[in-house]
Order: sequence, then C-alpha cells, then structure tokens
Amino acid sequence: MGEQLLDSQRTARRGTEALRVVLGLVLLVAAGLKGHELALDPLTEDSFLASPPLQIAAIEVEILLGLWLLSGLARRAAWVAALGFFGVMAGVSLYMALAGQTSCGCFGRLTVNPWLTFAFDGAAVAALAVWRPVRAEGTGSVGWLRGVLRTGLGTAAFLTLIGGALLLAFDDPAAALAQLRGEVIAVEPSVSQVGDGIALEQRRFTVQLTNHGERPVRLLGGTTTCSCIATEDLPTTVPAGESRSIAVDVKFSGGAGRFQHSFILYTDDAKQPVVTARFAGRVIEPPSP
Repeated sequence: MGEQLLDSQRTARRGTEALRVVLGLVLLVAAGLKGHELALDPLTEDSFLASPPLQIAAIEVEILLGLWLLSGLARRAAWVAALGFFGVMAGVSLYMALAGQTSCGCFGRLTVNPWLTFAFDGAAVAALAVWRPVRAEGTGSVGWLRGVLRTGLGTAAFLTLIGGALLLAFDDPAAALAQLRGEVIAVEPSVSQVGDGIALEQRRFTVQLTNHGERPVRLLGGTTTCSCIATEDLPTTVPAGESRSIAVDVKFSGGAGRFQHSFILYTDDAKQPVVTARFAGRVIEPPSP
C-alpha cells in the first residue's frame, strides 16, 4: 500500500511538472506571435485583443506568467495565477466563439478558431485542477498566502517598471510602433467597429490618419465599391506630425453574422503608397428574398 501511494505521488508530481512546462511554453509562444504581429502589422482580426494597448498588456502578462511557470518558483502561487489566467481566457474564448468571430487573436497572425482556444483553455483549467503542486511540509496557509501576496506585488511592480520605461523611452508609443513597422501614415483605429445592422443598411464612421513622417503626405484617393466608399473627403493633405480625419460610408451586406472588410487609401509617399484599414460589424437580418 505504501509503495502504491509513493508511486501515485510520483506520477502526480511528474504530471504537475510536465503541465507547468507545457503551459509556460505555450504562453511564451503566444506572446511571441502577438509581439511579431504587433511589430509588423497593426491590423488584427476582429477580436477581444484588437487594440494595441490590450495586445501589449496581454504580451506582458503572458511573458511573466510563462517565465514564472518555467522557473518553478513559488509553485503554488504560480498554480493559482495560471488557474485564474486560463479560466479568464476560457471565458473570453467562449464569448468570441458565441459571437461568431473567426479568430481569437491569441496567436497573432495565426488564425485559430475561438472554439479551439476555448477547448484548450478549458483543458488547461481541468488539468490544473487535477495536478496541483504539493504543499511543502511545515508551510501553513498563512505562509502560503504571504508568498502569493509577495509574488503578486512583485509582478505588479515589474509591470509598472516596464510601462514607465516605455513611457520614458517613447514620448508617443503609437509613433514608436509606426516607426517600427515602417509606416508613414497610421490609421486609428486599425479596425473600426460599425456595430449591428440589417442587410443593405448604410453606416458612416470616421478614421484618423496621422503622419509620422518628416514631410506632408497627400492622400489621393481610396476604395469606392458598392459596400464601401472612402473617397468623400479625398484628396487631402496630412502635414508632418499632424492628423486628419476622413469619413467612410459602408453598407451592410451578405448573410446574417459577423463580417470584416478592408479598404485602402492611396498616397503620394514612395515608402507607403497604400494605406490599409478595416471595419467590422454584424448583419442581424439577412436581405429579403
């Protein structure tokens, strides 16, 4: 009986160790893919992580939690953090899946169906519930709680230091990202949400175009189709270091469900002759037969 108990404890310990490593690596890979997308392409799929601030926050959290899990330090506190993180991500993935989104945005430019990420997050929560780290002998609940608090406060302080360093290094984080991508004209927001509408309903929204270059850029024209007109305020000139807003008229088209389309603007800048942006929404009623 004693040997069987030891064998079961060894098996549980091996499972806990393997799970810790697997989840840590997955988090680091996800953070790397999101960072790659953020550096190369400001346009994301219509997802919970569509905005750059949320992407940056997610990358920081995933890197810290991934390294924490791989380090093996404060294992019970790391287990609590991982359980909470994957539990929240499971809820987010389920929400996106039920909303009909085509990609969760969890792995950058790699398209992954939210149902798949919900299944993985749910499996991670279940595995964490089964393979819990063993509490060290002599460690009471008060000592364990102190360890969790110390780790949480240390993580918060580290994130604050990173955020402060970025603010000191770059007066304008948006401009820094645009320079990293090699953009002269940046579109904000990169994905405009037009809301819900019935088929063939028309909607207007505005986008802001910011010139991060050193000379004026002239916008010559843009998309003109039956579902999108982005030329009403064109041509126009955006002076260096300034912004201009233009209106875009769209028409809800297609069957019921979520959609995302792109439109383009043409410039006289040799480095960026074409600016691409996107708009997303949902058709709640299909066209009449």
